Amino acid sequence: MESIKILSTRIDNISLFDALTLVGSYLTDNNPHQIITANPLMIFEAHKNEKLKNIFDTAALVIPESAGVRWAAKFLRVPLSEKIPGIDFMISILNYAQQKKHSVFFLGAKEEIIKKATDEIKKKLPELKIAGFHNGYFLGNEHAVISLIKSSGAEILFAGLNTPFQEIWLNKNLEKLGVKIAMGVGGSFDVISGNLRRAPKWMIGRNIEWVFRVAQQPWRILRIIKLFSFALKIFKEKIRLICVKFYV
Repeated sequence: MESIKILSTRIDNISLFDALTLVGSYLTDNNPHQIITANPLMIFEAHKNEKLKNIFDTAALVIPESAGVRWAAKFLRVPLSEKIPGIDFMISILNYAQQKKHSVFFLGAKEEIIKKATDEIKKKLPELKIAGFHNGYFLGNEHAVISLIKSSGAEILFAGLNTPFQEIWLNKNLEKLGVKIAMGVGGSFDVISGNLRRAPKWMIGRNIEWVFRVAQQPWRILRIIKLFSFALKIFKEKIRLICVKFYV
């Protein structure tokens, strides 16, 4: 599998089809695998956080989750074949799990949201084996939640927690959870539950879904400001690479 580096952080250059093929292979062995859905803010954080960068380096799969990642890769002349939105990848894995009879567990969000998301998934995928679900508010009760997931017999864990907490938490507990795949899905449960709406396809196609997100959650404007810091860092990296090429 080909990988590239953006700000020294690993991103896998992979298609949705090939990523699903890997998921199938992960489910045939007994080793746990962490999947990361990388967006610009995560890459920016990993650039500053050596612990998170190491998690990216050791993960089984790091998919390019957003248009911002693909833009950065193209600008640095290490282009990616496609972006794979985390929620789309999650839904593809759920369909695969139903087809192949693999069990899943959902972790994250508020209690009413994770319950509603689970109900919605049951409606759309009635044959899917859902081993259980739990809200994302479990600090102080961590061992009980880990035990719940392990005893459920789930093979795939989807964790919708805050970033980078979800990546660090999954990495730290990967061997204890008893699952074959653990994947962070951020705010996907909010969308699946109907608590938030996903941007129309025409906005997604034009890479401006962030406008729709900010309209629903005005506090996200703070993340947009951080994206400018990411873009500035990418421009500086571009200049550095040009200088290295010029002077070598």
